[in-house]
Formats: sequence, C-alpha cells, structure tokens
Amino acid sequence: MAATLQLYPLLSATANTISPCYQIESKTMTKDTSPIGSLEKCKTMDELKQVHCRFTKKGLNYKLSFVTKLIAQYASMGSIESLDYARKAFELFKEDEETNGTLFMYNSLIRGYSTAGFGDEAILLYVQLVVNGIMPDKYTFPFVLSGCVKVEAFREGIQLHGAVVKMGLEEDVFIGNSLIHLYGESGAIDKGRKVFDEMLDRNVVSWTSLICGYARRELAKEAISSFFEMVAAGTKPNSVTMVCVIGACAKLKDPELGKRICTYIGESGVKLNALMVNALVDMYMKCGAFDEAKRLFDECVDRSLVLYNTILSNYVRQGLAREALTILDEMLQQGPKPDRITLLSAISACSQLGDVLSGRCCHSYALRNGLEGWDSICNAMIDMYMGCGKQEKACKIFDLMPNKTVVSWNSLIAGFIRNGDLKSAWGIFNEIQSMILFLGTP
Repeated sequence: MAATLQLYPLLSATANTISPCYQIESKTMTKDTSPIGSLEKCKTMDELKQVHCRFTKKGLNYKLSFVTKLIAQYASMGSIESLDYARKAFELFKEDEETNGTLFMYNSLIRGYSTAGFGDEAILLYVQLVVNGIMPDKYTFPFVLSGCVKVEAFREGIQLHGAVVKMGLEEDVFIGNSLIHLYGESGAIDKGRKVFDEMLDRNVVSWTSLICGYARRELAKEAISSFFEMVAAGTKPNSVTMVCVIGACAKLKDPELGKRICTYIGESGVKLNALMVNALVDMYMKCGAFDEAKRLFDECVDRSLVLYNTILSNYVRQGLAREALTILDEMLQQGPKPDRITLLSAISACSQLGDVLSGRCCHSYALRNGLEGWDSICNAMIDMYMGCGKQEKACKIFDLMPNKTVVSWNSLIAGFIRNGDLKSAWGIFNEIQSMILFLGTP
C-alpha cells in the first residue's frame, strides 16, 4: 500500500533553509582503528552484539566514530532485529549526547530500511532528518527514492524529485537512475524519459531502468528501440537489460527481431544466466519457434522450476498439450518438484486432450501435496472433469470448495452447457440468483 504521509518538509530541504550548525560531518570523527576494525569483521548479529557489548564496557558507546560505525554495521545486515538494534543505538546516542545525530547515521539507517523493503521507515527517517535541520546529500536520495518505489509512495517520490532539483543534485547519475526507476514503476515513463534525456552522464543502469520501464508498461517497441540506442551509444548491456529486452521481443512475437537479439547476445559475449535462458525460452515459444525453445531447454543443464513452468505453460497456451504432459513426466522423474503453477498448466493440458486418466493423476498429486486448497486449482479441475464428461467428479470438487468464486460457478455452468445438460445449468444459475438476492454476492 502506498504511503499516505504528507511530506511537505521535503520541498523545503534546500541549502538556504538549513542551518549550518546542524551539519555534523563524519570526517571530523576521531580515528579509532581497533574498535572500527572489530565492527567491520562482524558477519553475524551474535558477533556484532558481542563486539558492541565489549566496547560498551570500555566506554566507547559515547564515541562518535564508534557509534556511527555501529549503526552502519547493524543497518547493513538488513534483518528486522539488526535494524531494531541500529535504531535503538541511534536514539540512545541522540538522547545521551543531546544531538540530532549525523547525516551519516541517517543515511545508514535509510539505506538499511530501504534495502530491507521497509520503505515507509526510510521515508519517515528522511522527514525526521529534514525537520531536524540536517541537509541530505547525494547519498541520501537514491535509497529514499528506492524506498518510495517499494511501498508505491509515488507522490512522495515526486516531492523528493522537487527537493533534488532545488538542491542542484539532479545531475548525479545515481539519483537520476533512481528517478527513472521511480517513474517507470509509477507508470509515468514519459517523465522517466525526460530525466534520462537530461542526464549528462549515463551508465548501464540508466539505460536498463529506462528499457525495463518501457517493457513493464507494455511499450515493447519503445523498449527495443531504446536497447538499440544503447548499443549504438557504446554502452554494453548487462543480464538485467537483456532479460527486459528479450521479454519485450516476446510481447511483440516478432521472430526476426528475436533472432537479431540472439545474434547480439552471441556476438557481444553477454554471459547467459538462468533468468536469460528462461526469457529466451519464453520468447521462442511466443514467437512460434518451438524447436529452438526446446533445444535451448534441453541444453540447459540446471533446469529450474521457473524454466519448466515457462515451457510447460507455453506448450499449453499454444495447444501442444501432449508435449506439455511430456515435460511434466520429465519433471516428476528427474526435475524439480511441481508447484501450483505447474499443476494448473498440466490440468489444462489434460482438459485439452480430454485425458481423464492423466487428469486424475494431477488431482491425486494435488491432494497428496496440499494444493487442493487453492481456488485456481479447484476451478481448473472442475473445468477438466467437465471437459472429460465426468460431471459428478466436477460437482463433488465444487461442493467441497470452501470459497467458491465467480470462476467456480462459471466453470460449472459452462461445463453443463458443453455437455448438453441445460437443466443442471439452469439449476446452478437459479441458485446463483437466489444467493445474490439474499446475500448480495454468489
């Protein structure tokens, strides 16, 4: 859910409105190599707490350099426990020293909360920072903007953009990248493009953020066009870029364009990873190049569940149900354990073939693995049994469903109609009308 904070202080955070007396810079800290070194070596919370305890006994818990590094180290671990410890250390330091804290402390906490997905906390810390008269810097904004994206606080993100402009930080490449990502995720990709066009320096993240923003908004042509612009500009894409570009090709279902992208991958030396292989298989399937997709699938040594689900669901979508069930057999023999997504595709394949025996095997698998509780699985099985002429089995599944959805009722009615049982179809339809009359919803 998007944050609903009214962050009016954001726009007032300028160099002219913040008193210099609050600017406590970390570079004034007294060097203390031994405690700092001990903190940096800590890899777990237990180790960090032991070091914290040891140096607290020595009275270093009031030393700025030690507390600053302690907060940063706790925050970097990114767990709820570590962030709680970081916040407590921060609040105790402020209380004991009667200070508002330092920018470095705030940045460490904002980064920790944002990276861990607690965007609301990152935004609140930013507001607290500004209210306390501490000027944010170029290291503050990327993580606050990232926090806005994670909690869909796009209105606050726009206010942050205003603060960036007022402080003259819009030329920073990391802030620019964060703004492109923000606008891409919010659906305002045109604003993201404007930020991109105004950037003096662009790196692979800048291009990737723009391309992925286009791809996510169903603007596949713009994504592909930006990719070729990127290549022409001499910026080498990374695997994230390629996954977005391949996905855009899949949406266009253009085999020739797909070949151009694959040729580029081969010539540029971009190393294939699991995400890229999965995207390529999906692209080939959507472009109708089934043999290429299967060849790439077979050449993949470490086939993940996602890869199996990709080829299986595409076979079903293309009406190649027999091939889909062959993939399922391979999974059951030597692949990863099928999940709910796998089973939905398999049941659909059985329905297409009218293969009630394989359908029953899927039903049994769902029961053995606790998947029958999913509405989508039950709906698929109702449709499958109805398609195979097994109305009693379909009705039994329907009757046992604790949460019947509109899809459940529709699947049952459609099945009766397909089988010519109009009387039963009317009976179910009348039952729905009665429920709507008394309960307001089926």
